[in-house]
Amino acid sequence: MGEVSVNFVAFDEERDACLMVLVEGPWAGTVEDHLRELQARMFGCLDAALDGQLADQFPAAHGKTVIVRVDCYDVPQTDVQAFVDRFAEGIAGLPDYSTASSPYVRRFMFEVNFDALADNEPTSDIRD
Repeated sequence: MGEVSVNFVAFDEERDACLMVLVEGPWAGTVEDHLRELQARMFGCLDAALDGQLADQFPAAHGKTVIVRVDCYDVPQTDVQAFVDRFAEGIAGLPDYSTASSPYVRRFMFEVNFDALADNEPTSDIRD
């Protein structure tokens, strides 16, 4: 297991979940390059959770739902939302990312929050 690039970890007691938060934006350069980097970060989160690395560092995360949340600032919303939706659907069919055989994770969820640096009205979307 390599190093995982997570901006911070938080806990949501109401949902009995551990959040692995990735902050994205503002982006310069091609959207495709940023989405590839985001994909690598998201797979890193899943690997760290399934392998127990997250629970080792944060014992309260053991056996919880893990929410990979992407907080976005000044990024192309349509592209990012479509990417996260495809990612969530795609990993559901990958045996290597099944939570069934991991004692460390109950299930995975994905959230995306959008904001502009000059805008104080965020929007969000949650995916199972």
